[in-house]
Amino acid sequence: MSVSFFNKYLKKHKVTVLFIILTAIFSFTFEFINPLIFRIIIDNIFIGKEFYLLNYIILIIISFFIVSSITGYFNTYLTNKLEYNLYKEMSVELFDKILNSSVKNHESNNVGDLMARIMGNVQLASKIVPQILLHMFMNLLLIFIPLAIMFYFNFYLTVVIVSPCILFLFLNVYMGKKIEIYESKVLKINGVLSSFLKEFLSVFLMLKVFNLKDWVNKKFEGKNKEYYNMSLKSGKVMASNYSLNFIFFALVITLFIIFGGRMVIDDSVTIGTFTAFLTYINMFFSPMAQISLLWSEYKSSLPVIDRINEIKEIKIENLGDKKLNITNGEIFFNNVDFSHENNKILENFTVQFSRGLNYIVGDNGTGKSTIMQLICGLYNVNEGEITIDKQNIDSLDPESLLNNIAIVFSYPYLFKGSIYENILVGNLEASKEEIDEVCRLVELDEFISSKEEGYDYDVGEAGQFLSSGEGQKVALARAIIKNSPILLLDEVTKSIDEETRNILSVR
Repeated sequence: MSVSFFNKYLKKHKVTVLFIILTAIFSFTFEFINPLIFRIIIDNIFIGKEFYLLNYIILIIISFFIVSSITGYFNTYLTNKLEYNLYKEMSVELFDKILNSSVKNHESNNVGDLMARIMGNVQLASKIVPQILLHMFMNLLLIFIPLAIMFYFNFYLTVVIVSPCILFLFLNVYMGKKIEIYESKVLKINGVLSSFLKEFLSVFLMLKVFNLKDWVNKKFEGKNKEYYNMSLKSGKVMASNYSLNFIFFALVITLFIIFGGRMVIDDSVTIGTFTAFLTYINMFFSPMAQISLLWSEYKSSLPVIDRINEIKEIKIENLGDKKLNITNGEIFFNNVDFSHENNKILENFTVQFSRGLNYIVGDNGTGKSTIMQLICGLYNVNEGEITIDKQNIDSLDPESLLNNIAIVFSYPYLFKGSIYENILVGNLEASKEEIDEVCRLVELDEFISSKEEGYDYDVGEAGQFLSSGEGQKVALARAIIKNSPILLLDEVTKSIDEETRNILSVR
């Protein structure tokens, strides 16, 4: 699954990936050549007295340092650039997918969990290719090149040293599977924690008023403990995997000293070759250890891809493609049945709303808000049909439908930003004069004039710096500036003054 997942995003970045690999190879070149150079220095210059080689050796070392530093810079820069691009592309695609999903589908997901997936999970996923897979690939090169040189030096000694690594690989595969299982559970709990924080921090005033600090703290500690315990289990496996590196490295060095030392004593291997061999063992085992750690990181990251794919695989409902043509503005509910979360709200509901001012009166929970949401096409009816000027809304293009409807919910739904921005989103092409007009209409102009910032006054997160009445007036202005033929008001007048209600009634 991870191969197809990244293949989609890496197609447009294949040139960058190629350059990352090439620059990595060049930057590591000196590491491969370095032991050979020291072999020549020991055997040919120090022991063989061929001092004329020293100037050439110095020139070669300086040249490789320069090449390695330049290619190392470009390798790091391109790796970071690839990571940032992947993060941007994945997060934008996921956010777009969520925005295009149905309201019903959105309600089945916790907001905090969605935030964790778009931000934290995507951030981890964007690191998998540049920081894990490409590094694993480069470390494989770092393994095979010194391995080939060691085989060239002494085939028998290399076989003895490499043989324990087979068990090392099997253990890493086993550890990786356990890490993937634990990390999958950790990510799910992390999503629950994010939802918990989002939910309770959004009702901070209620927590203060009812003095629920200890109660909320206890609930948070319980969820945090669950996250801690599962993370600790995953950490133990990772720590075990890490400690295996030292055990196997000690085993390899011990075998080398036992068998390689005897060969030096028997004069079957030179001191320079022994020294170079020891360096190549480090060069061989260091990337082995790196691959082991990267493999653990890779397996712990795979559940992230599953969580991202759950959003990517959200099915978009089949939508109509007809354009809404408003003539009389008559809305007709014909024997509509509608249930939400297994609760039947409307049954055989038939009503006609004619052009002009219409009222829906009823107790709380009788479906007044639901009727308005159904008119907007936010939900699909179970039975019956809803038509606007005899056009079934199920056959309409959603954008065409919503372009002809403006709605003010009982909750104003304001976002952090200025008053001007919160009104402008109703019609992004509205002029300053048009916004001035609607603000006067809903009597918001006096409040704006009373603020030093004027229209730039920040309403705060969810409009927290406005009173309920001021927030509803901003929402009203936003709906009116849309200038849609159909305007729906969901108990909006309960939070505004009587004079503004009268103005709205006249309108």
